[in-house]
Amino acid sequence: MTTYITKNEGQRKLPYDEPRLIAFIYSATRNYKHLDTAEFTEDIIRAILAKDEYTADALTNLLVLKALERVGIPDEEAGKHPDWSYVAAYVYLRSLYKSASKNRVYDSSEKYGSFYALLKELTTQGIYSPLILRDYTKEEIAELAEIIDPERDKLFNYIGLVTLAERYLAKSHAGDTYELPQERFLVIAMTLMSQEPRDIRIDLVKEAYWAMSNLYMTVATPTLANAGKSYGQLSSCFIDTVADDLRAIYDSNTDVATLSKSGGGIGVYIGKIRARGSDIKGFKGVSSGIVPWIKQFNNTAVSVDQLGVRSGAIAVYLDVWHRDIEAFLDLRLNNGDDRMRAHDVFTGVCIPDAFMEAVRDRDDWYLFDPHEIRKVTGYSIEDFYDEERGKGTFRTRYQECVDNPNLTKVRVPAIDIFKRILKAQLETGTPYMFYRDTVNRMNANKHAGIVYCSNLC
Repeated sequence: MTTYITKNEGQRKLPYDEPRLIAFIYSATRNYKHLDTAEFTEDIIRAILAKDEYTADALTNLLVLKALERVGIPDEEAGKHPDWSYVAAYVYLRSLYKSASKNRVYDSSEKYGSFYALLKELTTQGIYSPLILRDYTKEEIAELAEIIDPERDKLFNYIGLVTLAERYLAKSHAGDTYELPQERFLVIAMTLMSQEPRDIRIDLVKEAYWAMSNLYMTVATPTLANAGKSYGQLSSCFIDTVADDLRAIYDSNTDVATLSKSGGGIGVYIGKIRARGSDIKGFKGVSSGIVPWIKQFNNTAVSVDQLGVRSGAIAVYLDVWHRDIEAFLDLRLNNGDDRMRAHDVFTGVCIPDAFMEAVRDRDDWYLFDPHEIRKVTGYSIEDFYDEERGKGTFRTRYQECVDNPNLTKVRVPAIDIFKRILKAQLETGTPYMFYRDTVNRMNANKHAGIVYCSNLC
């Protein structure tokens, strides 16, 4: 029985060539003399001869899977070794070269085609921004193309290469492979250095490419995905403060959706929103509190991602003195009323020093409605922090609120709140802990205002 290998989507059908297969396996494993390549080769040949026909893609998958089966803690008897991941990566890399060469029309044995032609083609398709071709001359692009080193593709293990290829390399709108790993690194370097002084810019591009292509450094996920492209932006993290106003809440949700679409992770401070049971326009007890608005952000996180590259990611932060803090801590629990749950956002608690002191001393802690504080006192205590450890403006304002007979307050042992925080962390991994006094004491930009919360990271 003759086994055939079909190529070019079934248009070519060639007899299985065992010497060619063995030569390919040798090229994939020659740098790893400690691996049992003989047993691996026999395993591949047996699998091929068991069928009368294999597609080229199926053969690639067979080689990858047989290599990945051998990835593990070094064990000579079992044939296990972590370096099999690099063998699998080599096989996958060759399939990437073939796909790119087919789509860009050059010989796959060259590995990389014309870099300038790639820039022109993907700019014409609307994948790349026209800024690279505008900011760099053809001569500069030709000079930079010379530094592309395909050998550095072999530094990737299988998971690293597949992740880069499937999530970050530029493809056509139909999902066809165009950009290759070294071209992604070079495009990133060119994008980041495009506005540097022209007399040193090319040297800076080369240095940045060298560091990234040798895997000595990397860039943030949005930069890795979006640099040089016509969509998205390059920053990872953003912070928004939501005002206690209907329009402001929906405007913030729109901003969050826009940032999420472009790959940003967002930290949202919601501590200014009035608590459940607060008044609206003087009508008592009508506010539904923070939970419904958090659910809006939750829906945004689920619904808006960056073209399938990265899902939306939002963290919401609330003060530990806010009257809705207990409902907030339950948001991600898997039991209870699902109408009071938001499973797809991350939560964070803003904690002043005074609260931790109350936990330590087993003192009571008081919960307030921020809207009522503003209305009665004329200030917002979230706008203050303790300028020194053990004393400062926040604890002074907090104590004024505790002593104010015109403010509604809920008294609860501080240790009970802290136990709720620990319980939620044990079950869900959140809330994050944001120590606002410490952050603001160390803030180098105090003139720009207070830091209300952290970002998602």
